[in-house]
Amino acid sequence: MRLQDVGTVETVVPKRDELGDVRKGKLTGRLHELQAATSQGFVLVHTTVLEGEQYATFVDTLTQDRSAL
Repeated sequence: MRLQDVGTVETVVPKRDELGDVRKGKLTGRLHELQAATSQGFVLVHTTVLEGEQYATFVDTLTQDRSAL
């Protein structure tokens, strides 16, 4: 039986043009979180973007084989 750890990274990003700096900061933070997770052996397996009127929410799903630990 194959065992895996599953984790998610959720990032809420504003869509309003005047919040461009906030949006850039949120997306940069998401990138850093994903880089940290992959450096610990996690693999990004799926990304979903939930579109709202004022925000978009990125939900990244990562897995890690326990046998790799």
